[in-house]
Amino acid sequence: MSELVERDVPAVDELVVGLVKRVEKYGVYLDLLDYPGWEGFVHVSEISLKWIRNIRDYLKEGQRDVFRVLRIDPATRQADVSYRRVSQKEREDKMRLWKRKQRLLRVLKLLSERSGRSEEELKKLIVEPALERGLSLYNVLLDALEEEQLPEWMKLDEDLAKLLMEVISQEIKIREVTVQGVLIMMVPGGNGVEVIRRAVRHGLEAAKKEDVTITTMGAPRYLISVRTEDVESGRKIIERVAEACLAVIREAGGKGELQLK
Repeated sequence: MSELVERDVPAVDELVVGLVKRVEKYGVYLDLLDYPGWEGFVHVSEISLKWIRNIRDYLKEGQRDVFRVLRIDPATRQADVSYRRVSQKEREDKMRLWKRKQRLLRVLKLLSERSGRSEEELKKLIVEPALERGLSLYNVLLDALEEEQLPEWMKLDEDLAKLLMEVISQEIKIREVTVQGVLIMMVPGGNGVEVIRRAVRHGLEAAKKEDVTITTMGAPRYLISVRTEDVESGRKIIERVAEACLAVIREAGGKGELQLK
């Protein structure tokens, strides 16, 4: 389904992107970026299950992050949201989709500026046909780049089609980056090799569908590499994979650490 479907009211249990605007002793106030005009509030009890000495150790002004909607008040356009009820994987996936949406919005804005057509008209020509077909517009445009042509069902005149291809080649093309970290794993006793192999398997399972590799640099150093859309996402994925590996190592009485490059 098209990423540009917009609703006026957030839904309970929905994941939303929020920008921290104010931190108080009792909680945090946010602007909900998915819903302009809506304010979110995170009570201190919804930041972490651990005892919190300083809220800014978790959330600080200007930080953009992912939250889960708990309650909404349409009359005041306010929502109670949770930070701690979002898993790391959910956080990464939501941020990736949100960034894709921002790219699509920029495509429409630039196309409008260069073609002289309104963004509303362009949505009817480009966004709505994708929505009717239940397609991801982002993936449609990626496919168009690979095939060097737009799909037949996207009925655009020659000049507009040419402009669209120019814009998406600038804005949609994923500039993949490789992010790396060094994982140090040490296990006492004679079964260290088997424990480390099990730890690596556990780490790769935690990576799920991400493009992650773990290779030896000579014990006890192991290189974790991930190819992703941006450095920030890559670092978070590496941290998740490393923690899964280290959980196995610690359980076996070993120790280790992650060193991000």
